[in-house]
Amino acid sequence: MPFIRHAKAALALIILTASFSLSGMQASLAVEPAGAIKPLKSVPTDSIAEYLSDQTHLVIESANGNSAFVVELALDDATRMKGLMFRTSLADGHGMLFDFDATEPVFMWMKNTYISLDMIFAEEDGTIHHIVKATTPLSESVIGSAGPVRYVLEVPKGTADKLGIKPGDKMLHQLFTPKSSK
Repeated sequence: MPFIRHAKAALALIILTASFSLSGMQASLAVEPAGAIKPLKSVPTDSIAEYLSDQTHLVIESANGNSAFVVELALDDATRMKGLMFRTSLADGHGMLFDFDATEPVFMWMKNTYISLDMIFAEEDGTIHHIVKATTPLSESVIGSAGPVRYVLEVPKGTADKLGIKPGDKMLHQLFTPKSSK
């Protein structure tokens, strides 16, 4: 059923709203650009530990607040190699978190990846080290971490700018955030 899958993906890229004026029976259409980023869920500081109790949840602490993400985990070689290849969309507030098991320079590429991404490279403690914005879909060019890192978070293109994420900000997740003692 590839046609149905692709039709749904196409519908997800464009949000169409119609407004009708009853007096003149005129219709106007407003089209939101594909990939437009809506505000993400914010997590209050006192609720972070509870939010992070789900391994698919990640928070980025930045000057603009605590932004919540739902992530898929890439914890083994097979999953890391496939990553987000062959996907035609990635919802706002979602991403993939790669754990490379060691802190070292990391190199990524966009081969067979149809969507543009922001790649957020983080150190072992979750501190953001480097960000590559708006990657080129299907490119085989090497994208480097600009130094030793352990984690990479891939999110939809434009997320880093929209949320004001920058190097030095902090990612929080079960993999690298110590549980607070009660």
